[in-house]
Amino acid sequence: MPTPLIDSIGRAFDLPDFVVCVLWLGDVATFACSDGSVRAFSGGGEAVWSNDGVHDGALLAACPGFAADLLTTGEDGRIVATDANGGARTLANFKGAWIETIAASSAAKLAAVGLGKDLAIVAADGEKHRFPHESTVQGAAFDAAGRRVAAAHYNGATISWAASPQSRRKTLAWKGSHLSASWSRDGKFLVTTMQENALHGWRLQDGQHFRMAGYPTRIRSASWSNDGKQLITAGATEVVAWPFVGPPGPMGQNAAVAGELGTPCAAVACHPARALVAAGGADGEVALMPLGGGKALLLEAPHGGRVSALAWSGDGRRLAIGCESGRAGVLDFTDAL
Repeated sequence: MPTPLIDSIGRAFDLPDFVVCVLWLGDVATFACSDGSVRAFSGGGEAVWSNDGVHDGALLAACPGFAADLLTTGEDGRIVATDANGGARTLANFKGAWIETIAASSAAKLAAVGLGKDLAIVAADGEKHRFPHESTVQGAAFDAAGRRVAAAHYNGATISWAASPQSRRKTLAWKGSHLSASWSRDGKFLVTTMQENALHGWRLQDGQHFRMAGYPTRIRSASWSNDGKQLITAGATEVVAWPFVGPPGPMGQNAAVAGELGTPCAAVACHPARALVAAGGADGEVALMPLGGGKALLLEAPHGGRVSALAWSGDGRRLAIGCESGRAGVLDFTDAL
């Protein structure tokens, strides 16, 4: 096996618990851990700060916030925004709630969290309103403008106008448990991951649905390519790329393979400006793969901990890695890409 690039252009380190999410806040990589802490490291891998008390109990979900901040939720029922200096403030407190779903729109300055069968919309000054659903909300996503919000739930997904609880809503039906939602870059398609080893999608113009199946394991991660024309997914040893070009999208099209790992892929993150994807496996391996085909680069060797989070910095020069075992790392590609 070749020497992993993290040994020459990066640094690996150990965190105290499962890494739920990684996000770059400028030049600082923030790691949200399941023990309720958020820790920050520089692009060179040096510890910058640690906030051990962001949540009282487990941190369950996280996402990019409204500006240069990280939003987290947990078993304490709070939504907390942590900034690049480690400062944390509570946006909302749903006492007694166990919040496992959060999404945010920087464009609309709104967040959405799942509260049982409700999807609550929260702004910087607190809760705005709620959208009730027929079953538990498992995942949420805003469109690019932040005007529409989609909730994934049992037997499909529901799209609502985020600012108006009285407006007409759109229900997209398909049997089964839908766990997460993702909008295509142009807002013309919505795709969900499912409890079974498949994705499901809808063309929103006419409601035409399509199924993307054949995966050996559950799909834990998906990422849109830099040009928005491909959806890159985990779920197989092959890193699968679905085409979203033209009105049909992936309907009637075959998926391509960007590369392959030694174990099923668990996390993917597309480069923000280049046709590249970082892919992490169930055994901790991380590779950098060109989407158009070509040789993959080994970034991190297998070490036994499933990769749970990958994130590129906004300028695409750095990559952060987090694993279920607590192992983490950063790589600096400034002189390599």
